Amino acid sequence: MYLTETKRLSSTTSRRILTIEYCLLQGVYWIVSAAAMDFAATPLLRERGFSSISIGIISGAKFLSLMFFQYFIGKFADSHKDRISLKKIVSILTVIAIIATLAMIFLPNSFLLALVVFVIFGATINCILPLIESLSIDYMSGGMQMNYTLSRATGSFTYCVFAYLLGIWTGKLGMDFSLVFLAVMLVIFGVINLMMPAPLAIHIDKNTVEVHSTGWIIRNCRKYRWFLIECFFIFLGYDMNIAFLYDRVKDIGGTNAEYGLVFSMIGVFEIPVALVFNRLLRIKGMSIELLIAGFGIFCTARAFFTTISTNMTAMIMSQAFELLGMGVFYAGSVYFVMKTVPEADSTKGMSLINLFAVGAAEAVAFFVSGIIRDSLGVMPLMYISCVVSAIGIICGIRVVSPSSR
Repeated sequence: MYLTETKRLSSTTSRRILTIEYCLLQGVYWIVSAAAMDFAATPLLRERGFSSISIGIISGAKFLSLMFFQYFIGKFADSHKDRISLKKIVSILTVIAIIATLAMIFLPNSFLLALVVFVIFGATINCILPLIESLSIDYMSGGMQMNYTLSRATGSFTYCVFAYLLGIWTGKLGMDFSLVFLAVMLVIFGVINLMMPAPLAIHIDKNTVEVHSTGWIIRNCRKYRWFLIECFFIFLGYDMNIAFLYDRVKDIGGTNAEYGLVFSMIGVFEIPVALVFNRLLRIKGMSIELLIAGFGIFCTARAFFTTISTNMTAMIMSQAFELLGMGVFYAGSVYFVMKTVPEADSTKGMSLINLFAVGAAEAVAFFVSGIIRDSLGVMPLMYISCVVSAIGIICGIRVVSPSSR
């Protein structure tokens, strides 16, 4: 192994303790995600009086920001891994996110303020996930045992619980409550991050190990390259489908609590796969490539059945396709990167997935969705999202085709 260990976790830090700590980190991050991406987003902006086009511009700018910062953060983290820890980078981003949230709470409401704050959210909250995922890779690659899939299940569980609770709370207290809640949870997340043990004090021998460029990874890791393309189209369709789902829920008579319940069920159906993911990989004929290639089929099915739902019961049950959709994506991405990308580039590998899947896809999705929603309506937007998502299925086929990596 290319990593030279200069410091290990103390012998008293067991696999169980590390797993519990990482479960807390993932769990609280996904509570933050529920607040920031489901409520302090389109619903908040809608309640504050912004038009569909304004919401599209603000949300699109957030994900353009993610694209820009995710690339440089991932590159910086891999290049300086021996001197600057992932934990320190996460701490800095968390503090910035807290300041931006407080600004949104206390400063007068305006388009410019919302634009700036959402750009900061894109550069911080949305960029944190691949960093804490990379932290798990550092733990496992360095020989520190932990149950990663349990932590992902924990994240899905906390997401589903608090997405539902936030729906109830914002229905009673207003959407601005999501910002107050977000600020509190960011503080808690920051504290947990500080308490997490450092995986390793790493020294990379640059004479024998090369940290590759983004271009090299995309050119030489063929399966990974097709996975990025698959992610772009699947997430583009996925996000077009949910960009104005709040409006669709209202159209069919749903409440804020029921809107929260939809996202809660998304989290619920991700849990089983996260818990048994390693067992799935042990099924005869199964592989990480096959699972990753197939997740788009179920994401597209979820989008289609969500679109044609005419009542809240049908819409809620449509989220069951998450079981082998995003459930597989979130549980399997780390393992896929470990298999298809050189170990020295693991942070960059996770960051590029976030850049393509969350950054590029969501930036395009919200820009386009605002225009389509304003000119054609919610239903045409949601049907178009299904077609876009289906393109990702075709790209996913290339993930399982023979290649060197």
